[in-house]
Amino acid sequence: MNAARKAGRWLSGPIPVSVVLALLIGACFMIIAGVDPVSGYVAMLQGSFGTGSGLANTLQRAVPIIGIGIAIAIAFRAGVLNLGTEGQAGLGALTGGIVAVYVPGPAILVVPLAFVVAIATGAAWGLISALLQNLLGVPILLSTLLLNYPARYFSSWLIRFQLNDPSTDLVATQQLRPEVQLGMLVPKDSAFADTLRSTFGPTSPITAVLTGVNWSIIVLIIVIAAAVFVNRRTRFGFESGLSGQNAEFVRYGGVKPGPLVTRTMALSGGLAGLFGVMLIIGAPSTRLIEGYFVQTNYAFTALLVTLLALYRPIGTAIAGLFFAAIMVGSDAMGRELGLSPQIAAVIQALVIVLLAFRVALPRMRRRGANGAAAGEPIGEPPLTEHALAEPHAPVPGAPQHAPTATGADTKESDR
Repeated sequence: MNAARKAGRWLSGPIPVSVVLALLIGACFMIIAGVDPVSGYVAMLQGSFGTGSGLANTLQRAVPIIGIGIAIAIAFRAGVLNLGTEGQAGLGALTGGIVAVYVPGPAILVVPLAFVVAIATGAAWGLISALLQNLLGVPILLSTLLLNYPARYFSSWLIRFQLNDPSTDLVATQQLRPEVQLGMLVPKDSAFADTLRSTFGPTSPITAVLTGVNWSIIVLIIVIAAAVFVNRRTRFGFESGLSGQNAEFVRYGGVKPGPLVTRTMALSGGLAGLFGVMLIIGAPSTRLIEGYFVQTNYAFTALLVTLLALYRPIGTAIAGLFFAAIMVGSDAMGRELGLSPQIAAVIQALVIVLLAFRVALPRMRRRGANGAAAGEPIGEPPLTEHALAEPHAPVPGAPQHAPTATGADTKESDR
């Protein structure tokens, strides 16, 4: 009975309700476009999970979304509003990709070196924002957002004017050596792949996933497990979670917010850089292409996933898979029914907007009631720290009555 009540409370909570409402509103858009919404969602589901190739595409598309989402979740959980994962992942992809393309040597050395360089680059770019806040008081929310632009344009300039391969019509670098690529879990031309095809069939989900998803998914699984362990079993995880709930409480407990912000931004930026480079050197990608990372919009999608998951690693994985399925399924729906694939972006945005409204509505009602009781106009409730605080996932051992905060120090809690 307790499990049933918990399940019922969760199903009536803001996340499931927001998803259902977003799908219903998306159905209205389909009707306006002259498409049967039932047929549309069936085509979306069939395109993302109904075939082996669709499932493989969904899993592969989910890897960078979930990975960058976990990088964001680590920062947000600590109250550090890192909106710069586009720049951190983009520069990590650039530097790691340069190592993979231009550094000679065996793949067993070049690939780990590319990973290390990408992680270091993403961490360094994140540390700039941490230093700006710790030394000059520049809010991380602002600096991380603005630093996306120099990272984007520097990458574009370097690929277009310094690394451009004249042998291709693309604005891109030279091709990766095949041995440096992160290959599929099972190479398509291997004997084991032939065995899978003869045993399960060439279009079965098992065959399609093993021969259509590269090794970055294994790295992602390791990162998810590590994030869960860090959050639940380490001092850093406890301190960062508590800081996200109440920075003052952590400060009085002897934890210095400056070093905590520095460690958090280094870890978040490093993870973003790691998944950025895996997007470049993971099959079927073969070269660095100008603007590729920005055009994929993975960083923004990962931000939506993180907000939907309330900064939890497992929740981020589930939400990332859901968003990837919408993206892949909308492409299939466009092919079959002629509907624009941009319906995926509409549904994703609706989920977040409705979730924000669903969370904010009870607070608005409470503030209105408090204002009326105090004799104040209901339309102009007093702005307090408690009213402005953002919801965070509870941290084991943290006092549940503590007010929440969105920044690494008390100044950021006013956002």
